[in-house]
Amino acid sequence: MSDSDFFIGWSDEMPSIDRRVFIGTGLGLMAGTFGVAGLLASTQSPVGNGTWAMGEVREWSGYATSSPYAMLRTDDIDGSPKTALLGCLGKCGVAARLNSYDGKAVSVTGSLIQRGRHSMIAVVDGPEWIKEASRELPEPVRFPEIEMVSRVDLTGEILDSKCWFGAMRPSSGKVHKACASLCIRGGIPPAFYAKGSEGRTILLVMTNNGEAHGEDLLEYVADPVRITGEARRQGDLLLLDAPVSAITRV
Repeated sequence: MSDSDFFIGWSDEMPSIDRRVFIGTGLGLMAGTFGVAGLLASTQSPVGNGTWAMGEVREWSGYATSSPYAMLRTDDIDGSPKTALLGCLGKCGVAARLNSYDGKAVSVTGSLIQRGRHSMIAVVDGPEWIKEASRELPEPVRFPEIEMVSRVDLTGEILDSKCWFGAMRPSSGKVHKACASLCIRGGIPPAFYAKGSEGRTILLVMTNNGEAHGEDLLEYVADPVRITGEARRQGDLLLLDAPVSAITRV
């Protein structure tokens, strides 16, 4: 045995054989850690491409309604009539704050949350968030009548629309259950994210006999469920009308 291979506790120099073992082991552990992390990340669901332009606060003109949830029908998003759900900056809806403006032409101040064709306006705090519209609105901006599409039997997940539209990532699954429950409890419209057998997906805002859902819906939030009900359409907005009794876990 050479002098360099002999362990001396009080020496500052590590034997070369030990140095090689420690370096090899360290590099192996780092490579394994990155590999496992990459594998786990690849199995996770995509977080979505929604955005919240929090710094772009502006006025949005349109017709407001509080039924079944606070919504604004406006052509300010892309030039064509669109339905934007309304919510506060936190985990709350604003249906109760529409008061005398319900059904009228208004301007609301807030920032846009958007994911694909789905939109929500997060209105600013304070009493100045809504006022009468300063311009005449074209007739097509008014809310159209709700139309029956078909009876449906869908499997998917109940989530809160605000976070799914882009307020938070991830916005679905067990990791988001507590947040989604708080949002829906506070008045954010619940939505159903349905997944078909061929990988097709669709999002529908949930109602109960045409009205807003209550807190009895909360026990099913973020769980895999099956819902039998009616798919309805109001312009560009898709609705899933079904009572809580029509929801079963899968």
